[in-house]
Amino acid sequence: MKSLLILILFITPQFTHAQYNQEIKRNVETDSIKALSYYDKAIDKIISDDNQGALQYLNKAIDLSPKNAEYYYTRAQAKEGLEDWEGAIQDYTVAITLNPNHYRSYYNRGFIKFNLEPNEEALKDIDKAIILKGNDEGYYNDRGVMKQRLGDINGAIEDYTKSIELDPNDGLTYHNRGYCKQLLKDFDSACNDAKKSKQLGYDAEELINDVCD
Repeated sequence: MKSLLILILFITPQFTHAQYNQEIKRNVETDSIKALSYYDKAIDKIISDDNQGALQYLNKAIDLSPKNAEYYYTRAQAKEGLEDWEGAIQDYTVAITLNPNHYRSYYNRGFIKFNLEPNEEALKDIDKAIILKGNDEGYYNDRGVMKQRLGDINGAIEDYTKSIELDPNDGLTYHNRGYCKQLLKDFDSACNDAKKSKQLGYDAEELINDVCD
């Protein structure tokens, strides 16, 4: 009986190891499909402005697929909708850890950090997002706004100018740049930006009155 037991213990692992691998693969595939289903439902909830419902589905998706950066990114968005700022920052950070090239997570994390406490550290996330994504007029405009709030007026003008180069039809960016030029007492150039802003449909009348003769 003892020798039979030893034989069984020796043979059985070789037989079940392949089965085990197949079962694991099958379970992973099944979990991934289930996770994607939960994710799709979460997106529907977010679209319908039900962030709490989205959060519940995203928690399930992450339980099944804990290495998917997009799930954490989307859960962070749901948490933003619930004004859970710290929770959103944590999820964006996990998304970045899983995918260091996830520029949207850098951007959103930096945006939240800056709104909570405007500082250069928060701005670094926006810098990283711009490096990763490349030319995006909205990112440059938003970084310009942040630099303006931090008192870096020349830096803000540089970002607004880059944004305008990428999208010359955005009246808001011309207005923002014109306002910064006003702060530097460059009134003629500020007036040109203000008029261009109005021409593009932005309400720039107050700025025009302030900087144009």
